[in-house]
Amino acid sequence: MKRKSLSILMGVVFLFSVSSCDLFDLDINTDPNNPSSVSPALLLNNVEVDGIASLVGNFNSTGMGFTVQTDASDNFFFNNQSWNGTWNSLYVGPLKDLDKLIQAVDVDANGDGKSDQPRYLGIAQVLKAYMFSVMVDWWGDIPYTEAFKGDANPQIKTPVYDDDALIYADCLANLDKAIANLALPSPTITGDVIYGGTNAAAAKWIKAAKSLKLKLLLQTRLTQNNTAAIQALMNDQAGLITAAADDFLFQFSSSISPDYRHPNYAMASATYGGGYQSHQWMYELLKNNDPRLPFYVKRQTKNVLDPADATQKQTIPCSQRADCIYNYFPLSNYVSQGLYGKTPAELTTAQKEYLAGFLGRDRADPSGIPNDTDIRAAHGLYPYGGLYDDSPEPANNNKGRGDGIFPIATSWMVKFWQIEAMLTLGVTHPTQSATQLFTAAMNEQFAKVNTFAAKDAGATAMTSANISTYVTGWTTQFTNAASNSAKLSVALKQAWFCNTGNGMELYNTFRRTGLPGDLQNPLQLPGNFALTIPYAQDELNLNPNTPSKTYDNPASGPVFWDVLKFQFVK
Repeated sequence: MKRKSLSILMGVVFLFSVSSCDLFDLDINTDPNNPSSVSPALLLNNVEVDGIASLVGNFNSTGMGFTVQTDASDNFFFNNQSWNGTWNSLYVGPLKDLDKLIQAVDVDANGDGKSDQPRYLGIAQVLKAYMFSVMVDWWGDIPYTEAFKGDANPQIKTPVYDDDALIYADCLANLDKAIANLALPSPTITGDVIYGGTNAAAAKWIKAAKSLKLKLLLQTRLTQNNTAAIQALMNDQAGLITAAADDFLFQFSSSISPDYRHPNYAMASATYGGGYQSHQWMYELLKNNDPRLPFYVKRQTKNVLDPADATQKQTIPCSQRADCIYNYFPLSNYVSQGLYGKTPAELTTAQKEYLAGFLGRDRADPSGIPNDTDIRAAHGLYPYGGLYDDSPEPANNNKGRGDGIFPIATSWMVKFWQIEAMLTLGVTHPTQSATQLFTAAMNEQFAKVNTFAAKDAGATAMTSANISTYVTGWTTQFTNAASNSAKLSVALKQAWFCNTGNGMELYNTFRRTGLPGDLQNPLQLPGNFALTIPYAQDELNLNPNTPSKTYDNPASGPVFWDVLKFQFVK
């Protein structure tokens, strides 16, 4: 994957002889590094590469921390400076390029009432709906209608903040426009690194648009009656993403210079400065005999720490607290008895060494961070492109390639959305039951994980037998659940495992449903559960239109679709 720079280097060589009295009028009023026009291909490429990377790099691990898969902001301790860079990089970079792209291709030179490049326009409209809906999900009201208008209208120096519900409505409208534009004959496009820009890609973009529409309608189902619209999409199964070949995802590169690896690849190796994985997350993978475990988690040590050794005690998780649940796995009664039915003293040496590799944190453990980067459990091969857990690796070993993926709307995600709609709204699938969709969603996600086996020579693909045993067990739980709400609880708990790598999806699901409902409570809580995140400090300083809100206050913090307004009881 090659990123195309938007900077155009212009050089003019002047060969001249001058006297001391010669005067020259050099026209240098045009900035060569800020061209007035750029090709749609370059703009599209930049929006996809930098835009998706910006969203993923800044929101993904935080969303996973909010939902107890990592320790990122898991104590909800942050302020207006925390997302200052995120806000600025989005608005001055890919979002501005997206606005320029739409302006460039939304041109009707033929006078037929349609864009001359409807496919570029349709893709841009899908990306606009996706990127701005994500920003609404995280901030609520944001600049939208007046954003990027300052170039044409110098009077707009402080854009207004649009109502989040109205922005969502416009995102849905853009998806409908995109679907129409992508169905029109169009010149071949270039610069599309998601679906490739071929004629067949237009059909894939239409499926992406309809699947995102399903997602947004599901997101807002508690604030408006979307049942009929969702049923219409359910009836149009051919128009949705139902197979891996149509998955709407971003594939990162293994390129190091320039670095186009997965933005969260730092967490694929603790030696790159990544944080901790959640103890609950790892424990439940172990307890469930989840075949994805060696793809998800990379152990870096088998040395069992000794609490009697003062130099090692500080490194032991929860060594300074008495209220942890999971603690340090080789010494934890909760873990060892839950996994092996033994006390820690009864574990074999091999069992202790195995458990020692799962060194993470209980939720919001406020203990200091020791020098343990070489022994923390790290993110594995899927989805970030780290390493498969074939054995603990020595410190400073190669940590993988970083050519991971970010799943935006995949076949299994669409099936989980349909299951939720069926169980909560009573809509129907034309050919499948909720149980069949649940089984298919798991199998499809397992298949995606298995494709990563080719990225690491030491990886072993999951066997059909192991997958079948796991899937059958969860399907039985789903079938035996006594009510639709109980079935939804099972389905979204499994979605918690399947959707690792998309913290935004996990965060939205929890705020919308309160599921999974068995997540560990934080040990320390400087701030309450984040209903949205704080506005950037630069905006508060420079734009008087920036709303005043408290991100964890149910009265002023939630995004419009958040009816639950979840808060911890302090």
